[in-house]
Amino acid sequence: MGGEKGEKGERGQRGARDWGRGRGASCFTLDDDGFTCSRVLDEPEVWRVELLMGDTFLPSVNAFVLLDGGEALVVDSGTSDELNDTRLMRALVGLGVDPARATVFFTHAHLDHMGLARELALAGAHVVVSAGVRDDMRRFADASWRDEMVARLAGEGFSPAESAELADTIFPHTLDLARAGVPFDVLAPGERVRVGRWELSAVPTPGHTLGHTALWESRTRTAFLGDAVLYLCSTCIGFWGEGEDPMGEQIASLRRLAGMGIGHALLGHGMQDGDVAARCEKNAAHHERRSARALAAIRERPGQTGAELMWAMGWRVRPGDWASTPALTRWFLASESVAHLDHLVATGAVLRTRDATGTTRYRPA
Repeated sequence: MGGEKGEKGERGQRGARDWGRGRGASCFTLDDDGFTCSRVLDEPEVWRVELLMGDTFLPSVNAFVLLDGGEALVVDSGTSDELNDTRLMRALVGLGVDPARATVFFTHAHLDHMGLARELALAGAHVVVSAGVRDDMRRFADASWRDEMVARLAGEGFSPAESAELADTIFPHTLDLARAGVPFDVLAPGERVRVGRWELSAVPTPGHTLGHTALWESRTRTAFLGDAVLYLCSTCIGFWGEGEDPMGEQIASLRRLAGMGIGHALLGHGMQDGDVAARCEKNAAHHERRSARALAAIRERPGQTGAELMWAMGWRVRPGDWASTPALTRWFLASESVAHLDHLVATGAVLRTRDATGTTRYRPA
């Protein structure tokens, strides 16, 4: 353990000496581990701060800084990794940002996007969220939400022990700013986020979370999309509550985004790689194919549970590898499978019933 501590201390000293050494006028380093702050747009002026992403296959998470007239807008903040706060603050220093003249906007209530809210607020930044994000924070951070997840997974045929394990794995990945003592304001309906000459509209993009909200600058067709659409993978969609249809909401959001004429997409993970409308349509079709596989399996053998139907949806993880798969990955697969089934019920394609044990089973409508 002593060696590990010494290694971190040495790395921290090197980073303190070496950060900010540029790769050019449009990019500078944040440490000696390769994390950078780079200019990704000129009009408006937007910088990408790439931060460490732990726990998942995604290599990093983005925070963006829009600069104009001595003011700054920070969109999302990354995780609360022990070095990310230093990286983000170094980016702001390198960009000449006065936190007291900065606004911070969070696209959704997940810890990998809101993890440094406290640090930014303590530095003097003004934190704002949409009403949808505020409502998600309240819902996801309450212990009753954890209990609802356990009950729902158990009802879908997962064992009680695994249901509790998966819920306990995802539950800490949310954040309620009010409970954390972080001051924030909520955007009023129709209110815009302003920074210098720029005004950005809050656009509801439910799916990944119910209150997920993008920011849209119409003159330059620039959108800060959070996790509404990604190029590295399809956005993970979990269940919200029985009777709701997050998968249907996500597909509808993707098709609305496809019709907006977005030219510049600034994403929560990775970067834009091709036409935004085409990517949105591809993501929507991907989700629709999984739902179609679930429907075909229900028609072929009525009465299966959600846990059984999961294997018909085309996931790369196979039954024999399930026990050795990390809990967070199992949560993603189980919860999105349930979301597909909720979608089929919501659209009237299948019927959901419960057997004598309270286990949910699915049959064609």
